[in-house]
Amino acid sequence: MIGWSFPSRNNGDIEGFSNPALEWFKGSPLRALAREICQNSLDAQYEEDEPVRIEFKKEFVSTSSFPGMTGLQSILLKCKSFWSEDGNDRTQAFINTALRDLREEKICVLRVSDYNTKGLEGPYSSHGITPWVSLVKGTAFSVKASGKTAAGSYGIGKAAPFINSKYQTVFYRTKNIAGETAVQGVAHLMSFSDESYGDVDPIRRSVGYFGETNGNIAVPNMAELDRLYARTDVGTDLFVPGFNFVIDGKNDWINQMIGEILENFLMAIEYKNLVVSIEGRDITRDTVRYAIARNQKYAKDAYYFNKILMAEPDKIVDEDYNFHGMGQLRLRLLYANDLNKKILVVRKSGMKISEIKGLPKGISYTGILELQGERLNAFFREMENPTHDKWEPNRHSNPSLAKRYRTELEEWVKSVIRQKVEEMSGAEVLIDTGNLFNTAGKNESPRSDDDSDASKKENVIDTTKNVEIVIEPKKSTSVRGASGSGSRKVSGTIDDTGNLSGHRHRDGEQPQKPTGRKGREDQRGQDSVFSGMSYINVSARVISVGGGVNRLICIPEKNLSYGEVQVLATGENGKSMPIRINNIIKGTNQASIKDGKIILKGISQGEKVVVDFQVSGRQNYAMGVEVSGNQE
Repeated sequence: MIGWSFPSRNNGDIEGFSNPALEWFKGSPLRALAREICQNSLDAQYEEDEPVRIEFKKEFVSTSSFPGMTGLQSILLKCKSFWSEDGNDRTQAFINTALRDLREEKICVLRVSDYNTKGLEGPYSSHGITPWVSLVKGTAFSVKASGKTAAGSYGIGKAAPFINSKYQTVFYRTKNIAGETAVQGVAHLMSFSDESYGDVDPIRRSVGYFGETNGNIAVPNMAELDRLYARTDVGTDLFVPGFNFVIDGKNDWINQMIGEILENFLMAIEYKNLVVSIEGRDITRDTVRYAIARNQKYAKDAYYFNKILMAEPDKIVDEDYNFHGMGQLRLRLLYANDLNKKILVVRKSGMKISEIKGLPKGISYTGILELQGERLNAFFREMENPTHDKWEPNRHSNPSLAKRYRTELEEWVKSVIRQKVEEMSGAEVLIDTGNLFNTAGKNESPRSDDDSDASKKENVIDTTKNVEIVIEPKKSTSVRGASGSGSRKVSGTIDDTGNLSGHRHRDGEQPQKPTGRKGREDQRGQDSVFSGMSYINVSARVISVGGGVNRLICIPEKNLSYGEVQVLATGENGKSMPIRINNIIKGTNQASIKDGKIILKGISQGEKVVVDFQVSGRQNYAMGVEVSGNQE
């Protein structure tokens, strides 16, 4: 007989609504669906010289025409009764939502079909450890199409489709390379009581199956699903009844799903291993650029990583590293303005995995790191977390070695970035910690309408705060001579080519001029003497507005008769380095350039000064400012 069957718990555990495997994915259901479906299909690829093709299609069908929905209503009512007093709010909300949807004339069904895959082997196997059993009935293990247990696989990815169903129900159908066909439904609900089974213990398990009730096994076909979509090619279909296509109150699931595919499988698409169609929108190597442009809201990083794939080879840094004889690490880097300063890490299949933290960000770049080789992929896959997006060495069978190898891989990536930055700029690699002098906080000043266009293009700093500009004590060496004593500081300026030119500053009493004034040397080694200048309080920020142009926005807290604005590049070690201003593009009439600084004169208290300028060097830096001058 065909119907629902929920096994007896046999006086074992009573299972509630919060299934741990499902809870892993509930925060981002579409992302989980995209990653797990595509990864499983790629693992089952049949012809290696042809791409795996996956189709997502949503349809509304009459509730009575989809198999098992009438019976599912009855079971949910039993769940409601069983948990009426002891069930929590989440349990009751789920049951009520599911029942309300099932009482509608039509329900939404998402069909996911793959092609150029092997299908699921062993749907009727007696020994039980087969790809079909692993997907449909397996717990805490995963068997791929090869029949081998995948290294580092937890077997919970199969839960991803269920959280996209209002009933937590999925139907599987396959046609495998042996010519076998099989169909079975699975529902992840909660324990309930049903005495109609006639067992000594009437309480049922939380997971039930729709198929042949005698033995809870699959059936060769279901006419209702064939009418919905008839499969003729080898491959697998998933039907998700009660598809929850409204996410966070928005019916934007198509664009979100496309974005997730692009974010997580860009390289699989690039290598022609994967083609995806979502409601007739094809994502292929030929259309990926258009898809990214159309869905940039949901494919933010893919937009940058694709720039590497589109760039001319001579514009790319391409480095290889033989990793302990297990395989090759291939790192490709692109340096240009306004990039995301991230590295896309992909395993052999082309799926995005772990992100590398603490990367140098003082220069604008983007990169792709590929793990090439079966052994290399297997080693790092073993330390992936259940969602396959983070390396956690303690999950590995050899945690200490895994930690050491992860650190070695990450440090190699960082070293390549540092090396190339230094080759290009001749300067110390900066960490993008933001403007050390201007950090957003509760006192953030509001923007005016004049700033609106610029804010859309900011890529380095976009914060404003009233701050006190303070010069931190720097390392100094004592200087003694016949003429006096003081201290000497060595620093540098980034010149027009991005190279560092060193110079010295000397602070101290000038015995030959007993005026009490302090002297200092400029970069040409000439002494300059000033008086009446001090570091002042301002509201200030520096932003990039594109095209090599930066914008200074500052507001003095007091009338400023004369001020010098020194723009600084800030480093990961907390140190700063002066940057020479080459040119003022536009700004207040009171602004000029002197000795590589912006000079401001006659600025009233509270007056906003906006100056667009260009700096020496061709790279992006995390910028801060020092302001000294005379206040009234």
